[in-house]
Amino acid sequence: MAARKGPKSYVVWVGRQTGIFSTWDECSRQVKGYPKALYKSFPSREEAEAAFAKGPGGAAPARKTRTASASATKATGGAARRPKTAPARDEPAQRFDTEIYCDGACEPNPGDAGSGMVVYREGVLAELWYGLHNPQGTNNTAELNAFHQALRVAEQEIARGASVRIHCDSTYTINAITKWAGGWKKRGWKKADGQAIKNPEIIQPTHALYERLKAKVAIAHVKGHAGVEGNELADRMAMYGADQRESAFTRYQGSHAVAEVLKLKRG
Repeated sequence: MAARKGPKSYVVWVGRQTGIFSTWDECSRQVKGYPKALYKSFPSREEAEAAFAKGPGGAAPARKTRTASASATKATGGAARRPKTAPARDEPAQRFDTEIYCDGACEPNPGDAGSGMVVYREGVLAELWYGLHNPQGTNNTAELNAFHQALRVAEQEIARGASVRIHCDSTYTINAITKWAGGWKKRGWKKADGQAIKNPEIIQPTHALYERLKAKVAIAHVKGHAGVEGNELADRMAMYGADQRESAFTRYQGSHAVAEVLKLKRG
């Protein structure tokens, strides 16, 4: 029996935000005017999910937006290449000058929380960061803090002329900052039911920073704990920040050898 198909879904492999969208309006906001955007519509959510997992090589994109100038080509890194060190399995078709992975950790939840970040420049692991320990934090606060720090680094990288993409495995964090916060702000930082939002002290400044940068930074969702090197390293840095009870966001001074970083243990 053929699988029952649901409403049409749209896959964005390369755009302001990547992922699967249920309406054309959502999809078009991610790709309209975005250099070398790659996207395609599918008759069902299941087909869209399969195509997104395979990457654009597994399904011909509906359209490839043309770059208006040579400077736009330069901003996206020219020909598509996979980073040397960070396997961009969550966004295989395009290379950015700077790739930032961020993650949060909390154990128990709520409990000791920490945030981590990894920065690749030109495909080479450049920086590891950890900290922002909160003894009464949550997974969400840790993820939001990490995303905020990633945006701060993105701002610096953009200022020097680099193209930047942030990878985050928290759909809550991505949606809260890039989709929901605009409506919350209009309602005085309240949800549609009138209830105050959680974590406004993090969400408000993070959203403000995102609004300044959103036309210049790409946001990608990466599947957590799926072997993506940048995500695994960011996760380990987040746990390390919680374990070390480091309140500041601190650059890691130890070995940057991937195998050694991944061997760091809790406790």
